[in-house]
Amino acid sequence: MTAAAAPLQATIDPLWFVVAAVVLFLAMAALGPRVSLSLRETRSPTTDEQDDLDALLAAADLDPPAIHISETADPSSIKISLHGLPGRRRLLLTEGVLDSLDDATATALLTAEAQRGRLLYLEYRAVASAVVIGVATAMFGGLLAFSNGLFVIAAAALVLFWIGRQLQFRADRAAADRVGASELADAFEAVADHRGVEPEGATWQTYFEVQPPLGQRIARLRAGE
Repeated sequence: MTAAAAPLQATIDPLWFVVAAVVLFLAMAALGPRVSLSLRETRSPTTDEQDDLDALLAAADLDPPAIHISETADPSSIKISLHGLPGRRRLLLTEGVLDSLDDATATALLTAEAQRGRLLYLEYRAVASAVVIGVATAMFGGLLAFSNGLFVIAAAALVLFWIGRQLQFRADRAAADRVGASELADAFEAVADHRGVEPEGATWQTYFEVQPPLGQRIARLRAGE
């Protein structure tokens, strides 16, 4: 009875407890997008849509193994995302990308997403979050004192999230080298205007975010950074 009532962290090696938590999170991060995509109601492009997409994807230097068009999203919505592991990323987009955007804007957005994929930005976000989760789990498992753990979490988040933002800026610059900085900034603004939102600039909260705000990304593109 005494052993059965022992706390979980007392019956499991704390180090393995941390490793298991991090591995589980990374597995969920890797499989989550694929599961999410499989649960969506999507369709393959029509012949005409495929012809349009072939030209856009060639211009964006993107060659996904499969393309899915969302059937549940608002037809006028604009969303482009890559799902899956490197080398096997599938493209998911809404009908609005083809119906509401001109070719230059669609190409710029596809290029930006392609560069995020090449630089493994989504994978980096998962790893950065896993590190923070690992530190938090180490606190729970008794490997770190609570006060020290809070400091380590804050320091790790600041450094890792800063690197993540730089990776996003690097992806934007790579896309801008292909389609033009002004053209990419125009594309971002066009999507924001289509959604009826004002791109937000950087604030003090940006230091605790791995994804820089769109307004800051646009401003850096306009400034040639």
